[in-house]
Amino acid sequence: MTEAGARAPGKAILFGEHAVVFGEGAIAVALTLYFETRVRVSGGDETRVDGRPMDRKHHAYYQEAVRQAWGARGPLEITTSSSVPSSSGLGSSAALTVATVAALKAMRGRLSQEDVARTAFEVEFAVQGRASPTDTSTASHGRAVYIARDEHERHLWTVEKGGNRWCIHDLEFPPMDFVIGYTGKKGNTAELIERVRRACEADAGARARIARIGAIVEEGRGALARHDLVRLGQLMDENQGHLSALGVSSPELEALIAAARPHALGAKLTGAGGGGSMIALARDSKACSSAIERAGGKAFQAKIDREGVVVL
Repeated sequence: MTEAGARAPGKAILFGEHAVVFGEGAIAVALTLYFETRVRVSGGDETRVDGRPMDRKHHAYYQEAVRQAWGARGPLEITTSSSVPSSSGLGSSAALTVATVAALKAMRGRLSQEDVARTAFEVEFAVQGRASPTDTSTASHGRAVYIARDEHERHLWTVEKGGNRWCIHDLEFPPMDFVIGYTGKKGNTAELIERVRRACEADAGARARIARIGAIVEEGRGALARHDLVRLGQLMDENQGHLSALGVSSPELEALIAAARPHALGAKLTGAGGGGSMIALARDSKACSSAIERAGGKAFQAKIDREGVVVL
């Protein structure tokens, strides 16, 4: 095969950010916001990305994906398009990596979601120097995903790296309408994780909040299985309260969450916080989106993607 394309979804953390660092579970959902990559064998003398020569400074994820999934088989032309906003906490780098790895593997023959997820995780780890497989597994599998240290029902695959272990599981879920509100501000993930770590070392109350977020994750699994949207919204609101108390929210996020809540069953930040995005389980997506934009955010309407990575 001399050319192929693939599409991968963005993602949002529904429950469990920050607590997952302390061994609690987390739930992520794939969103109907997508990154597409198309690759073809080039007759030129260098690989190009959207018309530009590929280099490490501008194309680190592409370069590493080519190294791991294509090797020295010759130059490529890579073209991309995306509806996942970058640097927003919605898994744009994972969607890029998964779509690119899948397209490259499709050029070489058959592929599986697990194979793509594992390679994409290694690509992100090589580029970032550290990584969790949450985003790449969610972009590969789609749907709703539960991440834990041990295997449970509906286990998909387990990733181990540097003494860490992540067990990835599929979750059943009801139809849901989400509105994402992007603040336009990027948070510092490493700084926010360190802030929570210091708080937990110094304060039993902070440790109790982390434990409660872990319990919310487990209650969220049950609410998803029961298709109980009201309870899901309540749990989102409670989760946000704990994240805010732990110091990882921001005035911008709080403004968008407050604007969304009259039109939603629940709303919270998604990802590390400090900026980035919030997610609302909408009762009225149009009204929720309008309220978020009046409060200064950029709104994106989405549902849960049911397919994961797809070869085009």
